[in-house]
Amino acid sequence: MRPLSAVIIARDEESKIGAAVASALPWVSEVLVLDGGSTDGTVGQAKAAGARVVHHPFDGFVSQKRRAVALAAHDHVVIVDSDERIGPRLGASILRVRRDWPAETGGFRVHRWNYLDGAAVRGAGWGADRPVRVFDRRTGEVAGVDPHDRVEVEGFAPVLPGVLHHDPDRSTRAYVRATVSHARRASESIARAGRPGPAAPWLHAAAHFARKVVLGGAPLQGRRGMTVAWVGAKGVARKYRLARRLPR
Repeated sequence: MRPLSAVIIARDEESKIGAAVASALPWVSEVLVLDGGSTDGTVGQAKAAGARVVHHPFDGFVSQKRRAVALAAHDHVVIVDSDERIGPRLGASILRVRRDWPAETGGFRVHRWNYLDGAAVRGAGWGADRPVRVFDRRTGEVAGVDPHDRVEVEGFAPVLPGVLHHDPDRSTRAYVRATVSHARRASESIARAGRPGPAAPWLHAAAHFARKVVLGGAPLQGRRGMTVAWVGAKGVARKYRLARRLPR
């Protein structure tokens, strides 16, 4: 069986990191937590759960995940966020590919369920979440623009059976806070590409809301679906407003 490392980046996630580590540990050879400068009990919780902890000041989601992948003890890697948990069926699928990694396969996608107020939201753009998370770092890499990272691999990337549960304890209030935080980081990336025009916040927000409602079927998800559409649109408007205030 080929060795495989689970890598997690974290900063001030003491309430979540233990569950994330515990969900990965039975299926992998090691769990590496790259701590970005936590001031709470994140490091202690990660170590208590069985993780190896390395420290580096947080300098962005993409760069921090690249660093974590490079620091892993093994070439085959699964990326887990601190607010995610590997379900038992997905864990069993990871064990199977460790035993038999198909030829021409660069990595594997996972079904990621996103939660809000105690239930998975399967529409509003959240139901089709199939990111690559299991891969060989010799033929794949972390890419993207902060705060949205992704894994790019060479070759075929089939979907593994099972579920990666994303933030199962998330409330609407926590979702709003996270959207505000992500907007600040995203605005910096937008500003680096050039100052957006005065209508950009409203145009991009309207397009985002329309995609969630018309294409994503947000109304079919009831209050949760419309919350995802509305809060997400406000976050888009915020990041473009902030980008207009930043120097190019």
